[in-house]
Amino acid sequence: MSRQAGTAQPRDTPALTERGGARRESIREAALRVVGDKGLAGLSMRAIASEADLPLGALGYYFKTKDDLILAAFELHTRREADRMLSAVMGVSANADAAEVAEKLAMYVQRGLTEERASLVAEYEFLIESTRNPELARISRAWRQALQMQISHIAARLGSADPETDAEIILSVVAGLEIDHLSTPPDPATRQSIRDALSRTISKLWL
Repeated sequence: MSRQAGTAQPRDTPALTERGGARRESIREAALRVVGDKGLAGLSMRAIASEADLPLGALGYYFKTKDDLILAAFELHTRREADRMLSAVMGVSANADAAEVAEKLAMYVQRGLTEERASLVAEYEFLIESTRNPELARISRAWRQALQMQISHIAARLGSADPETDAEIILSVVAGLEIDHLSTPPDPATRQSIRDALSRTISKLWL
């Protein structure tokens, strides 16, 4: 789910050419795929180099340590998820009802469980690690705040008496639905239950 976290370069990283910037992005992408497939326990510089199709020694030019790369990969994920959530809520019409908002959020959840499943698995790997890593925790908090701001804005526009609290509740429901259904791709019945859960939640909050 994302907070508009910036994409800070690791300390002492040299200024990059356009080609170098693209290669750095490909390394972050590769790290996300490795974490989504093998978990953080399976993340190694060798595995990332193999996934990115780069010499192992090349990674050290862009990221001094594996921890730097983990932070950069999580920042990439949170930025994308913040943008994805923003796209979902920006599609809500001015006179939307609870059903429309629920449908937009259900589509967000369902896409995360299908097309973005590997990234979603990586996300929860990062979040668990953030309980032990203050820098990951900082990125996580900033991301949550950005998401809450996006939902709060929609809640206020649609008449919520307490937009910030309602946004917190909705994000918690979204996260719960993701966790509950992450182990298997959603079938039609599951997709409908996700819509129903969100619709009921939003109806109770805003009606």
